[in-house]
Amino acid sequence: MMTSKGITWPSARVWPALAAALSIAGHAWSTTTGGWVDAGLALQHRLGVKTAALTAERSRSEVDAFAKVLDPGPLAQLDSDLMTAVAAAAASSAEAKRSQALNAAGGLIALKDTQAAVAAARSDAIHVAFLRRRLGQEWGPGIARLSDAQRARLVKALSVGSAALVHVDTPSNAGQEGARTVKIDIGEDSHASGIVLGPARTSEPRLQSSGLIVEVTGPMAILLSIGLTQSAHIPTGSPQAGVILKRDALIRYRGATWAYVMHGARFERRLVEKGVPQEAGMFVPAGFSPGEQVVVEGAAGLFAAELAQASGAVR
Repeated sequence: MMTSKGITWPSARVWPALAAALSIAGHAWSTTTGGWVDAGLALQHRLGVKTAALTAERSRSEVDAFAKVLDPGPLAQLDSDLMTAVAAAAASSAEAKRSQALNAAGGLIALKDTQAAVAAARSDAIHVAFLRRRLGQEWGPGIARLSDAQRARLVKALSVGSAALVHVDTPSNAGQEGARTVKIDIGEDSHASGIVLGPARTSEPRLQSSGLIVEVTGPMAILLSIGLTQSAHIPTGSPQAGVILKRDALIRYRGATWAYVMHGARFERRLVEKGVPQEAGMFVPAGFSPGEQVVVEGAAGLFAAELAQASGAVR
């Protein structure tokens, strides 16, 4: 048995029968209605046919994405500049109020000194407002909405590796609207979950994507080194009910995917539609029901036998 992208292809021993059947029955073979093959126990044994009952599953559809780990250094620097400016603004504001009070109490301080103190306080306040706007312009509204304390905790977590910021993009912004979480692949069998902070301000022109800023926390965050690019997935919609067809249950014919369902000594070749590839096989929301016996081994041999029977080569 050979496989390609999770789809079963006929083994060498069934190619001769398959080729002969295709040469006879290929013209009239339907690519949408499926077919039937009679296979008693003897033929099933010879072809190595094995079946398994389908079980009910639930799956949430996802949009594939592209993730790049951001350098938190510029954010840490901007946060430091902002906190310094906030402290300076608080001090200059207090100085301006004292100067105004002293001047109003009988000119204990010159008017020009009071005016200078007020001007300095306004200048410092403008600088703070400017740096807060920079947060939104460079890091998006999600980070700009964080309080000073929340942002300080984020910067600290980024510095010790217990958090990471990731820029996530999808072609033409697919799935980004309303997204709350993102799964980022780490290795072959694991992933990290991140919370969407908000839209990004730096686009990915190749994907025509404005992007999302995602915060990943927990033990997986330390594995997300600066500049690392990984595949990611954005969950969309509500979970769907369906079944999972194992990879060895699937066959390809004329651009369509099929699976065999057992009905006693007869096997129905049924079209697989709207399948979503998963690690265990292909999730199918409709067309197959829990409890049905599906061929999980020997499907390619059954397909060769079906074509042969349809052509009259096998009775």
